[in-house]
Amino acid sequence: MCATTVTNPLDVIKVRMQTSARRRAGALVGTALDVGRREGLGTFWRGISPALTRAALYGGCRLGLYDPMLRVVAPAVEREREGAPRVATRLLAGAASGAFAAAALNPTELLKTRMQTEAGASTTLVGHLRAVVREGGVGGLWRGSGLAMMRSAVLTATQVATYGEVKRRVVDLGLVDADGAKWRLHFAVAMLTGVVTTATTNPVDMLKTRLYVANAAASGGANAPTVRGTLVDVLARYGPFGLFRGFSANYMRLGPQTVVTFVVAEYLRERFGMSAL
Repeated sequence: MCATTVTNPLDVIKVRMQTSARRRAGALVGTALDVGRREGLGTFWRGISPALTRAALYGGCRLGLYDPMLRVVAPAVEREREGAPRVATRLLAGAASGAFAAAALNPTELLKTRMQTEAGASTTLVGHLRAVVREGGVGGLWRGSGLAMMRSAVLTATQVATYGEVKRRVVDLGLVDADGAKWRLHFAVAMLTGVVTTATTNPVDMLKTRLYVANAAASGGANAPTVRGTLVDVLARYGPFGLFRGFSANYMRLGPQTVVTFVVAEYLRERFGMSAL
């Protein structure tokens, strides 16, 4: 929730860049200035209520379930191996916890994205909820859940596995004293983790965003948007690099979000007597 509060404006900019009808997505700063000038500064906080709800529930599940998943997966995958879990084991545990969290909480992501995309007068959260249910039934709240699960699996797997592995190697090499300025260690490792996470998740995130805001009238009908149709449309309109639209805003969001998430998480885990990530 701390990370989401800090990065919501960048999330809005990323969504606007990904859903722009222009062949070339606008630059990060240009998009921000255009949105602020046309719709006011309050626009950057659209979707904050479902975003915080999602952060508490989805974020809590995907990161909170990582350790339990790791304890279940490690004995089955690594047998009698001792020491730190392999990277592959970390990836598997992160993917499982991320996919589960996304499947359970897809409605919060869908409503947040729709609110952030809307221009002009902002519809309330309840208004968007009613509209989605009216258009596609309760099942409409899980539109794009397959992509959301894929993105969350990739996000959590690369995020926690990269963070844990890079931190271990940095400490082993003696580049940073783990018992000294811990915040410096967490900050540096988290920023690098943000680069890896953004690169691996941006294509899926791009398709998920387009699918969430596709013509609502088509929900549940013969012309209902599909993952394949959305991918074909993006490639036809923008080419292969269209899958990386909003990359700069995505990293500007995921970088600080990863830093805040892990720095705060490490601090809280230490305060509550838990082991470091």
